[in-house]
Amino acid sequence: MSLQHVDTRPTPDDCRAESRLEVWEAAGKPFFLLIQKGRYADLCYDHGRLLAAELERGVFPEILATIAHDVDAGRTLETGLADKIVGAFFNRLSRDVLRSSSDEFRRGVEGLARGYLDGLDNPRFDDTAVEHACVAIDTGNVATGFGQLQQYRSNSRRFSRWRSYATSLWYLSRWRRSYQDTEELHDDVPLSEWLNGAAHMRGLRRAGMGCTGFWAAPDTTGDELGLHARNFDGAFFAWNDHPVLSLIDETASNSAWQRYVAVGTAGLVYPGGISGMNEAGLAASLHQMSTVNFTVGDGRGDHDIAPYVQQRILREARTLDEAVDIARERKHFASWTILVSHAPSGKALRIEFNGAEDDRGRYVPRVAASDPAAPVIQTNHFLLSGLQEKHDFFRDAHFTKTVGKWMETRARFETADARVSQATAARRFGTAEALALLADHADSAAGGERRSFGRTICKAYSLMSSIARASADRASPADEIWFTIGEALPGPHSTLVGFAIDWRQLALSGAGTHKADTVPPAMLAAMRAYIAAFAAYERPREPDGDYFRRRPTATEMQMVRQVALAKLDDAVTAAEDGGVIEPTFRYIRARLCHETALAEPDVGRQALLRRAAQDWAWLRDLADRQTVTTTPWERALIFILSAATESALEEDSTTSPDELLAKGSDFIEDTIREEFKSGALHQDIKAWRKVAAAIASEGADAALPDIDFVTVE
Repeated sequence: MSLQHVDTRPTPDDCRAESRLEVWEAAGKPFFLLIQKGRYADLCYDHGRLLAAELERGVFPEILATIAHDVDAGRTLETGLADKIVGAFFNRLSRDVLRSSSDEFRRGVEGLARGYLDGLDNPRFDDTAVEHACVAIDTGNVATGFGQLQQYRSNSRRFSRWRSYATSLWYLSRWRRSYQDTEELHDDVPLSEWLNGAAHMRGLRRAGMGCTGFWAAPDTTGDELGLHARNFDGAFFAWNDHPVLSLIDETASNSAWQRYVAVGTAGLVYPGGISGMNEAGLAASLHQMSTVNFTVGDGRGDHDIAPYVQQRILREARTLDEAVDIARERKHFASWTILVSHAPSGKALRIEFNGAEDDRGRYVPRVAASDPAAPVIQTNHFLLSGLQEKHDFFRDAHFTKTVGKWMETRARFETADARVSQATAARRFGTAEALALLADHADSAAGGERRSFGRTICKAYSLMSSIARASADRASPADEIWFTIGEALPGPHSTLVGFAIDWRQLALSGAGTHKADTVPPAMLAAMRAYIAAFAAYERPREPDGDYFRRRPTATEMQMVRQVALAKLDDAVTAAEDGGVIEPTFRYIRARLCHETALAEPDVGRQALLRRAAQDWAWLRDLADRQTVTTTPWERALIFILSAATESALEEDSTTSPDELLAKGSDFIEDTIREEFKSGALHQDIKAWRKVAAAIASEGADAALPDIDFVTVE
């Protein structure tokens, strides 16, 4: 497969740094190499200036549309959620996070916004929208944490402090929708109802982290290069529209700093904040956590968002100790882990960020580092006891929102740990082998059976894989950086392109391509249909193709559901025609058929419910016979949700809802015995017990949890 340089874009005279933008192509997909030398704010300006069109067409519209969707409750106040309250809440989060960040970072954000605005004649976004998009990665974490506090700790001092924060918006904020296309506002705002209603934060409570990373030392890989690999998992599907590999030199600002290379997308103000490597042989990758301990800072400029902290590590650290010192130098807003590896020492460690409450219920930031080791595996749960969250409502080592996420992050860890240990023991762990692991579909919770997604390293929302290869010998390093360009999803199954790095000349040269071959074509075709359904449902688009920058109306949402259902039909057909038995496709289809039916008037309602009932019956038979391995938790949800559909069918029901609920409850108890032997129950178990009780008493009127396309609950 060819990897070729096809163009170099002219650099406008108004660029502020030494910047060169190259267009490359592989597998018919163009991507960018951005080589820059100068000060951070000037680099950001040039990035925005050179990639203005790609920024406007890339991930920014999806980020801003997602925020708009989350802060828009529609045109009525029946839910108790007022658009202007939530919009102002998110605006204040963004403003407070940005003003609490360092002067350098804020100047970089301002530079990116200015470059973007100067790069287009009629820019779609203003500078405020760009600023909000730049800090959305951490303001989203804060908003999610607020929703979790609202749901689980609404009587705590911690929630009381955040209630006061939100209440102050009533007195201090200018009321307007920053993200919506319309300025129409409601006259009355039921503030207390909004603050007390956990269900109304549903859009802000999604926590779909899934990144998997691992490190192998140079003396264990077989080719004498260290191997720092990761999957970047997130539900922003436009990420791969315009991939960017950045090679950056900021040493004019400080001669002790390091040149670094990093992978990202057009508009990323912190290119080193996702995955990268520096000329000292140090590599880093960022991994998201969820938490109920968070802050927006105090406006003094002594905080920084986690991706920018990681970028500073790449820019300034030569050793693991220096990386830890940089992380401890600044305060943080929420919970993250940075996996840092160092080829010369052959070691890696985790730098973990979290917080705790002091005796007055205030946020106290904490940073801790693991002992250096090799190999090292990273998934999305805390491993250091000093940072574990042990709240009275949920004694978990890390706040995992659902039982499915609890099982999923541990299953990925077990799979990666076993495979990396085996590969390094055999000294056969090069770039191709690492890509195969990033594209792995084994489910350790199902005895290692192959699944399309769920508790697997490769996920339905895996956007990009990256692999940093660094020499232990820094006198004449043979460093390489590899990343997938995303011509098709999931990312680990797209083309992996590699570049050799010349640090002294600040140059990149093509090193080749790889393609993973870990699943049969039918499974891959089914996954891609499922991803299309996921994107249609979670990122709805208007008839002209633009993202909705508000919540769809009830009629529009039914159209969105029908589009997603058609894609789910394609996923089920592709899998089963190819001999792939994949319960998760039918599970989500049954969930969506049920949801669509309840939102449908009399016409079509029963047909949709019958479709859901058929899928539930298929899944129950699969679970009973264990045609493929299903966990007790999966069986619990299948039987409980079957009962909901049978209750809605009423006289057309063919199975007793009470019997289904009884079996589902038994499987919940099996889950407790297998997963929570200590007696500390996951909060999600309590939530599903309530769902079962509501179905028993209310039938079709029982409220069901939101559909989870990410982990399948």
